[in-house]
Amino acid sequence: MSNGQLIYLMVAIAVILILAYVAAIFLRKRNVSRLTGLEERKEQLYNLPVNDEVEAVKNMHLIGQSQVAFREWNQKWVDLSLNSFADIENNIFEAESYNNSFRFFKATHKIDQIESQIDLIEEDITSIRNALSELEKQESKNSGRVLHALDLFESLQNTVEEDSEKYGQALQEIEKQLENIQSEFSQFVTLNSSGDPVEAAAILDATENHILALTHIVDRVPGLVTTLTSTLPDQLVDLEEGYRKLLDANYHFTETDIESRFQLLYESLKKNQENIRQLELDNAEYENTQIQEEINSLYDIFTREIAAQKVVESLLSTLPTYLNHVKENNKVLVQDLERLSQTYLLPETDASHVRRIQADLSALETAILDVIEDQSEPTQAYSVLEEQLEALQSQLKEIEDEQISVSQRLAQVEKDDINARQKANVYVNRLHTIKRYMEKRNLPGIPQSFLKIFFTASHNTEELMSELEQELVDVESVNRILEIATNDMEALEAETYNIVQYATLTEQLLQYSNRYRSFDERIQEAFNESLEIFEKEFDYHASFDKISQALEVAEPGVTNRFVSSYEKTRETIRF
Repeated sequence: MSNGQLIYLMVAIAVILILAYVAAIFLRKRNVSRLTGLEERKEQLYNLPVNDEVEAVKNMHLIGQSQVAFREWNQKWVDLSLNSFADIENNIFEAESYNNSFRFFKATHKIDQIESQIDLIEEDITSIRNALSELEKQESKNSGRVLHALDLFESLQNTVEEDSEKYGQALQEIEKQLENIQSEFSQFVTLNSSGDPVEAAAILDATENHILALTHIVDRVPGLVTTLTSTLPDQLVDLEEGYRKLLDANYHFTETDIESRFQLLYESLKKNQENIRQLELDNAEYENTQIQEEINSLYDIFTREIAAQKVVESLLSTLPTYLNHVKENNKVLVQDLERLSQTYLLPETDASHVRRIQADLSALETAILDVIEDQSEPTQAYSVLEEQLEALQSQLKEIEDEQISVSQRLAQVEKDDINARQKANVYVNRLHTIKRYMEKRNLPGIPQSFLKIFFTASHNTEELMSELEQELVDVESVNRILEIATNDMEALEAETYNIVQYATLTEQLLQYSNRYRSFDERIQEAFNESLEIFEKEFDYHASFDKISQALEVAEPGVTNRFVSSYEKTRETIRF
């Protein structure tokens, strides 16, 4: 190693030693500072006037729960003052020893431990002082609270004494509970003045709760008593009087237990007085509600029968009239059926339907008359009679609806006959008109498609005429043939217009093609083929397609121009 390197090494070692020395001095001073602060905190805590406060409470000569609480807190202070502070003192001495011997890590750990101890002691001393203060102040606090409680109690007593009758059977129990509260006040005064304010406070808490609970009871009782002793009995008496009047008026009821239900209601009113007497107010309120619901139920039964009586009276007066109306309708229906049977072949279902309606009417008439006769001395509840009469009325309505349905079908028979005869005459005239219309066109021939439709339409029209000439006209068959003939006529008219249109347009296009024939062989060839089809095959549509396709090549759009012009000037068939 050279001299230069040796010098550098010695300088580095010197720097390290200096830094280590500085760090040691810093750590030592910091620990000293922390220990000094902890020593001061310990002294401040130790010098707090806890002993004086303990002696002050001790001189109060507490007894009972207050004395037990005082002993617990006093013992805790003794433990702290004799043991905890000494332990902290030893730890401080040990930490100083570590710090002076440059054992900084152990010193720091011990200082942290001391700081935690002092924090715990501080918390304990705060709790002890607060508890001692609370014991010292408890008596005066109790004195302030009891004045408020006495005001509440006095107000409660005055409320009860002002109108004691409204509490009914509950008055005796209320007065008993007032006496119990008075006894609790006496017990509180004894404890509070004899050195046990803690127990006295507990008694005062219970007393205040009892006053509040009894106040709530006193507020609720009058309403429950009024309902139980006045409202419900009055309703029950009125309801029973109404029931007796209904019986005198010859009302009957489907319920057979009404008398026993009245008896049970009276018993329930009597039993519920016991709930009031024992201040079982929730039970009393529940029973009042149950009694009210039962009264309402009986009231609903009576009002139901009263309302039903009015409906029954109305139905008894209207049903005979309604019955006669339906019977008269059926007579007219029978007459129409007999009259139409002379001319038309009617379905057997209509005749059997009318006979069934007649039988149903006879049965209904018997039932209605029986009900009416029974009303001289009614033996059933009006609600039952209402159901029976409404059922009879509903059956009459169903019969009337059936009559209307049959009557409409019979009326439609004559309408269909008149319509078919008018259409038959119209179709005969249309056939002649279409025939003349085609003849006027001077066509080289009539296509088979037209002839087939024409002869079919003629045949079906003749068949329709024949069916209408029968001794008994079958309208169902007539309607079926008429529908076929109508379709034939519509098809014939469409085919007629189709043939005339293509024939006319083909003639026009053949004439128009003359301007191209002399120099366009293709159009000449199409002309010859189209003319051949036109004059010999009578397929005017095919003839039109042949010449129009050729012309469209030479002059696009020419076909549409001719078609549009034709549609504007087309001659219609004048029926």
